[in-house]
Amino acid sequence: MALLIAVVLGLLALAFVLYPLYRRPAQNKPANGETNEPMVESSELAESEQLARSAIQEVELDYQLGNIEEPDYRSLRERYMRRALTALKSRYEREQEIDTEIEEQLQKLKESYAKTDQE
Repeated sequence: MALLIAVVLGLLALAFVLYPLYRRPAQNKPANGETNEPMVESSELAESEQLARSAIQEVELDYQLGNIEEPDYRSLRERYMRRALTALKSRYEREQEIDTEIEEQLQKLKESYAKTDQE
């Protein structure tokens, strides 16, 4: 009985570990035909920023544990900091573009409501 439980738990753990490798990416397409591209792009930029931050933390931990030397630590940290800052800047710029688009759409709506009120 204990062997059966161990096998089931082992298979569940294996499925949990392998699931991200076999799952399909989500297809988030709105029904009205519009694309969801700005949200996807923003999430990709946020993900790349988070990956760079994680890499920085990993390098710092390796340095503190003595696994890497100081010159290597400095170069790796600098590289990952540049990646994180580039991703952060790109995400900020994309969010500013989205804000501008929203403001333009709001202005158009206000103008169309003003025209209908005048008639």
